[in-house]
Amino acid sequence: MNILVLAYLLSPSKGSEYSVAWNYVTHMSKKNNLTVLYGASGNQMGDCDEMEDYIKQNSIPNVCFIPIYPNKLANMLNWPNRHHILVYTFYYAYRVWHMQVYKVVRELMKTKHFDLIHYVGMIGYREPGYLWKLKLPYVWGPVGGANNAPQQLMKHMPLIGRIKLTFRSVINTFQFHTKRRLKKALKATDILLTATSENQRKFRNIHHKDSICIPENCITGNITFDKSKFFNSRKYNIIIIGRLDANKSVGILLEAVTQIKHKDLLHINIVGDGLLRDILQQYAIKHEINNMITWHGQLPRIEAVKIFNSAHLHVITSVSEGNPTTIWEAMCHGVPTMSFDHCGMHDIICERCGIKIPILSYEQCVSDLAKNIDYLLEHPEKFEQLAYGVLECAKKYTWDDRELFLQKCYDQAIENFKNRIV
Repeated sequence: MNILVLAYLLSPSKGSEYSVAWNYVTHMSKKNNLTVLYGASGNQMGDCDEMEDYIKQNSIPNVCFIPIYPNKLANMLNWPNRHHILVYTFYYAYRVWHMQVYKVVRELMKTKHFDLIHYVGMIGYREPGYLWKLKLPYVWGPVGGANNAPQQLMKHMPLIGRIKLTFRSVINTFQFHTKRRLKKALKATDILLTATSENQRKFRNIHHKDSICIPENCITGNITFDKSKFFNSRKYNIIIIGRLDANKSVGILLEAVTQIKHKDLLHINIVGDGLLRDILQQYAIKHEINNMITWHGQLPRIEAVKIFNSAHLHVITSVSEGNPTTIWEAMCHGVPTMSFDHCGMHDIICERCGIKIPILSYEQCVSDLAKNIDYLLEHPEKFEQLAYGVLECAKKYTWDDRELFLQKCYDQAIENFKNRIV
């Protein structure tokens, strides 16, 4: 097929949303011709140098990359966000950028034939763009962002973090129920993919739109497993990866560590950086657990992944997520995940490959984290049992299966489109 792909963030080296689009492009281009429109490979809108340089040195068959650079209006609207003054102005700039994309695609369609359009990312529902207005089969997703952060997990969060997340929840609920362009886009969508079962349920209940629930990313490359880390282990390694901000809530893990009995058996690798790093380090020093922690800071993705080789447990403490890319990195290395029972983790983690902690109260969440880690330290054979469970569960989330799934979706989208325009 000739597929027009919209992916705002795109990078061969970064994780998160960047890797969602990159993995899609590298896998779906095997049997399809892709025209990929993107807006950033760096941290800000229009920062496309990495992709431009990569394309010059590497050829990807069947793919035409088209960077869409922000115009003057988009740059002006994004200026406060770029300078960390008012981050929400990004969404106004992002809307203008989507208008630019729409104009570019209309020109492309004068000379190129496309079988369908797939809006891959960003995965948030807030900006539906405008490509749904074109008379082509339309696939959107996986889409997320409809979920709100549980209030229970915000209790000991820094005040500014609580305010931001509470504000987001209020605005998010209002936007999801009332956004007119979202409703129009959903009506014109032939196949909707939702990133989590919670998002699937909300789209169905509120907008009466059925969807297929599937994580936005999955495992790439070979699944490897270093058995040697289980031989005569004197320390058991936990890894946690992500921005050190209110949303990732690494402080919850640190608080749980203060309650762990067997601290002498534990080492924690914290990979990531952010505004809360100094506060978190000071907390660790004050509570005498800093000697158990290696603060790696921001690492290139390839370096961060290496730490998984020696990890016995991956922990996610986020208050709100889709499906974190780190889950797939953990699965790829046979590392079980411990997480709160919500977001995408609710759908992916099972008793064979990890531990899900219910969210009842803040104190209970912290206590359950500590108790479950202590239980594993007291029964170290469980680390290995869970690791083998991960290897089994990982087979369900490979890109080979995803390629086949998406091809079927495309066939169905074309059929749905034909029925829709009759």
